[in-house]
Amino acid sequence: MSNGKAIPSVQITDGKTIVLTDKNGKFNLETSGESEYVYYSLPSGYESTLVNGIPVFFQKINQNLKSQKINFEIRKSEKSQSNHAFILWADPQVLDMEEFQQLEEVVADVKKTITAFPADMPVHAISAGDNVFDRLDFFDKYKQVISQTNVPFYQVIGNHDMDYNNRSNELSAKSFSAAFGPAHFSFNLGKIHYVVLKDVFYYGFSYRYIGYVDENQLQWLEQDLKSVKPGSTVIVTLHIPTIYGESEKAGSYTTEMSNSVLNRQALYRILSPYNSHILAGHSHTQWFTQATPNIAEHVHAAASGAWWQGDVCTDGSPKGYTVYEINGDSLTWYFKGVNQNKTEQFKLYKAGTDAAFPDCFIANVYGYDPQWKVIWYENGIKIGEMQRYWGEDPYAASLYQPGKNKKHSWLSVSQTHHLFRAKLENPTAKILVEVIDRFGNKYKKTLE
Repeated sequence: MSNGKAIPSVQITDGKTIVLTDKNGKFNLETSGESEYVYYSLPSGYESTLVNGIPVFFQKINQNLKSQKINFEIRKSEKSQSNHAFILWADPQVLDMEEFQQLEEVVADVKKTITAFPADMPVHAISAGDNVFDRLDFFDKYKQVISQTNVPFYQVIGNHDMDYNNRSNELSAKSFSAAFGPAHFSFNLGKIHYVVLKDVFYYGFSYRYIGYVDENQLQWLEQDLKSVKPGSTVIVTLHIPTIYGESEKAGSYTTEMSNSVLNRQALYRILSPYNSHILAGHSHTQWFTQATPNIAEHVHAAASGAWWQGDVCTDGSPKGYTVYEINGDSLTWYFKGVNQNKTEQFKLYKAGTDAAFPDCFIANVYGYDPQWKVIWYENGIKIGEMQRYWGEDPYAASLYQPGKNKKHSWLSVSQTHHLFRAKLENPTAKILVEVIDRFGNKYKKTLE
């Protein structure tokens, strides 16, 4: 219902079965005894009620009743949703109260980004998981902090948001769901269909998990997408990337198990009729993969940087988030470092900074994908494109060495593939580097 008016054809689900409301806005749903919530997929043009920044689109099932009457009230949006924007952050991962103070600094930066949009532009936010660092008792404090953004803030469950004291995967989201609602769901804004999935599968032993989308979610997703026209844009957010891609060498089987979705091909087949974008976190590093011709995967740098131990992630990307802007059924995006201008898309290092390439200057291009260009000029003359290579960001390498960090002895720098190098033709020349992203935006810096 919205203002007393019935809304037909709204998807209602218990996380397993999906039914549609009839012309009178009514539905009948036979729920599973394992289901915890009944909830709806927000239809385009409407908004859910917010409590502490969290959209409340769900109601708890009373398992003591044979039948239960549930009413949902949504409100018509006052803003056109055909153009809208959202903020995606990953891995805020707070461990103690001191780190909440640092998270508030990120939230303040997000607020500035949001307020810079036109007043009639709808904006929401999504966290790609690891909202806390095994401190499930911090969920309420986390909600208080993120509510300061004053936008709907959807949450994904990460491996550090789960109950590891329960005996199975089926019980691993109990605390998360009590704080945020269902762990998999969908909603619509304008022409975009959004999906959130739980792809961290806990197999009941210690803190161990694998990347895996269970059969229940796959079946649910097949039902969910029946209402979406083939060729439409679908945005799926999950925690663990579907592809383990940010390594020069293939990861070991054990590494692949916990850092990629093992049954990703099943997910890809379901998404194949659509123009799909998969948004992930987990790695505290940033990269882009064209998984299939019509499925792009974006892996996001962490809002916490390297677990709040420095101002950059382990790949040298600043702690930050990504801003996505929707125009109809297409989207553009850019990386936004905390307390940095949106034009800060790369960092330069002078020759000799990296001992592995002593005669080369270096660029770290945070949001790089293969459609970008990284070009250098000497004394105003274009020389060519810089050479992409695997390596360590020099600044991150100086910050993060195993055993040297007081809080996390295991913290270390990561190899990344968004580094570029070039050997000067004229060692005394003035160097300018121009980075052009896939949307034609140009960013320039002079190497001092």
